[in-house]
Amino acid sequence: MIEKVFDYLNSNNETICFAESCTGGNLSSSISKIPGASKIFIGSIVSYTRYSKKNILQISESELDNYSTVSQEITVKMAESVKEKFNTDYSIAITGNAGPSVDSPETNLGDCFIAILSNNEIFCQKFHFNCNREDFIVQATNSSFQLFFDKIIKQ
Repeated sequence: MIEKVFDYLNSNNETICFAESCTGGNLSSSISKIPGASKIFIGSIVSYTRYSKKNILQISESELDNYSTVSQEITVKMAESVKEKFNTDYSIAITGNAGPSVDSPETNLGDCFIAILSNNEIFCQKFHFNCNREDFIVQATNSSFQLFFDKIIKQ
């Protein structure tokens, strides 16, 4: 699926960036393995902790207090912030609970939110992956590119 995303962006001369939490840079690593990735992939921010979401992505303390860091609201804020910082056509943001613990009682182990932001639309979807940490990262990464394909390319 990642090749289809790459081909779409490359053929349309468009760019993408990522804000990654639970995947720890795996989206970035996956796309940067494709020859010519620098034509479409501008960069990413791995905002693994609440600290980096606040201080790097500039998500307010009150928003972090009002919503779980694993929530639709925070994922959308991550997508907006990283897209603005890198000035790209698209952004993908992802946050989730890969385990072994969760950040708040409002979320469950295996919960994951993925947001995709274009210049005029935003999509955010909740996923649940019932697997070990390593498989969670792979499934979350694959789901990110699949969601981009479903919401942007297939339209």
